[in-house]
Amino acid sequence: MVSEIETAEEFGKTRALAAPFIGAFILALQQGIVFAWDWGATSSGALAQIGLWLFFAILMLVLLLTGGGWFLKRKTRAIANDEPSVSNRQRAIKIGFVVSLITCFLVVAVSPFDPLPAQRAAHIIASMGLGTAFVALGMGELFAHG
Repeated sequence: MVSEIETAEEFGKTRALAAPFIGAFILALQQGIVFAWDWGATSSGALAQIGLWLFFAILMLVLLLTGGGWFLKRKTRAIANDEPSVSNRQRAIKIGFVVSLITCFLVVAVSPFDPLPAQRAAHIIASMGLGTAFVALGMGELFAHG
């Protein structure tokens, strides 16, 4: 039988490998949506896109804030979320916040020349922040796990 420590260690390694890919996926998805989305549409398909993107973004935010491992036992999750993991996650959240602010500044600077709908601007800002936070989290976790 596998011990809780071994399970937590395996989860930590999996999280370290998955986080950069999640970040890259968020950034790629953001690019695909920004350029393919019909921003002025109010059809049921557009509302479904908005709902799906909101669900995905909220899920990614909760994953970033909690560290994942929702299906692990409480004790195993506590072992997996040790001090280095919490520190890496806090640093990633800070990086995501700074990138969101910088993206916001760029949106404001570009808006006189190429106005963006508020929904599109918010989408770009949130996606850039979440994507870079996950990339930072993954890099920190990969360095921590060797």
